[in-house]
Amino acid sequence: MIVPLIGRPTRRIDLIQRALLTTVACALSVLVAAKFSMPSLLVGLGAVAFAGLAVWMFLSERLELPCIALALYLGMVDGFVKLSTGSAFATLGRDILLYAIVAGVLARAALSGRRLTLPPLSLWVIVFIVLVLVQLLNPANAGLAHTLVGLRPELEFVPLFFLGYAVMQTRHRLRVFMLVLLLCASANAIVGYIQLNLSAQELASWGPGYAAKLNGTGDVAGRLYSVADGTARVRPFALGGDAGAGAILGVVSLGAGLALLAAPRQVSPRLLLALCVGPPVAIITGQGRTPVIAAVVALLVFVLFATSARRLVPTLAAVVLGIGITFAAISLIGQSSGAGVFDRYKTIAPASLVATTKESRGSSIAQIPSYVASYPFGGGLGFVGPAASFSADTQLRGLNGETNPTFLLSELGIAGLIFMVAFNARLLLWTATRVRRLDPESRILVSGVAAGIAGLLAMWPAGPTTVQSPSAPYFWFAAGVLAFWLTSAKPGSAAHTRVQPSRS
Repeated sequence: MIVPLIGRPTRRIDLIQRALLTTVACALSVLVAAKFSMPSLLVGLGAVAFAGLAVWMFLSERLELPCIALALYLGMVDGFVKLSTGSAFATLGRDILLYAIVAGVLARAALSGRRLTLPPLSLWVIVFIVLVLVQLLNPANAGLAHTLVGLRPELEFVPLFFLGYAVMQTRHRLRVFMLVLLLCASANAIVGYIQLNLSAQELASWGPGYAAKLNGTGDVAGRLYSVADGTARVRPFALGGDAGAGAILGVVSLGAGLALLAAPRQVSPRLLLALCVGPPVAIITGQGRTPVIAAVVALLVFVLFATSARRLVPTLAAVVLGIGITFAAISLIGQSSGAGVFDRYKTIAPASLVATTKESRGSSIAQIPSYVASYPFGGGLGFVGPAASFSADTQLRGLNGETNPTFLLSELGIAGLIFMVAFNARLLLWTATRVRRLDPESRILVSGVAAGIAGLLAMWPAGPTTVQSPSAPYFWFAAGVLAFWLTSAKPGSAAHTRVQPSRS
């Protein structure tokens, strides 16, 4: 079992070293800030604060705290910074923070001589890394620089699997993780509600990135929609990097809200009820039809996994309460957001769901067989998905990344698609068969984590969820959480209550 490397700070790295590292980081951040076209005191202070955060993440021996900070950054800062500045390079900030945590773990292990062993399911992760790295040899790639850029989205969040396994080894930490998810969803819900009532011009004034998404070239229509009277309305970005990002966060946090409602120990009921409003509001204001369907899938999976004879009434009561909160949110949004706010959702009624799917994603889904034949080994890295904007050659390739299957076939070929399908199936099937071995409270919490993975799987027709934020970070972290609780945790063990601190 991997050593969690969580415990009280030691003096192995003394105060002089800390001060020196902080000074160097601050000096570098000021130099970076000075390279902006319009350097300012605000930019300089922001860079200093960010560098200080990265240094703290590297030095902190309480691994759960940097992980919380990273989750808050990914959920509430990353996308907004990217769009408000208009710079795609702003997303490098999340990599700096993530890999500062990873580097700190490895450095402390090396200094202490502690041996790190791989957790369960690591072979799956290693196979995926190999599948991605093999693509460096694909003759369809367009130069080393573009290929390396295309490599980043595929592997960027993989370390979160190991962090999820190492950190989430107690019920208390699972609750904190879920509260953080709900906090991020609530913040996105508030901002999404504000943006829902803005015009395209008003939202475009938030920054050059917003303006480019709403008024520029490309898939601008995907960020706007027309209501019955012909008025154009905005699909909110919330605090994410594109339209509907808040809704995705709502989907992955829905199971967390239901789990805490069913097992509310150590959580203030008032705070919990307030936070549980976030996921449904984030989903509804996201104006995405697929997230609504994914939310239903997540709800059903949670009920299937979490329901037990000993906790039947609390679990079903949580579901009923969650449905009540959702209807209250729908009523509030409908009354305050004007006519036509729910027009997009009329097309996903059971009678028209198949027709809607065929109209919006039918052509992309129909391309899957032809992609299997045309790109069995992939069509080259970086031509679809997040890396596509870094090369003008991407439009000439004509590859389709509108669904996750076509994205995976374009990037990693048949092997990549088969792997991701199998890995998701493994996680969900393991949960279905092993979660019953846990005590009732742990079962509810773990089911809430698995519900988010099921919801993301249901969103595959809507886009490349395995590489986008916030879906990709959640997937890899949640996979690590399930790897621990479904394999290493045993009923009555310390894993269900408290992990003894380990010094490193």
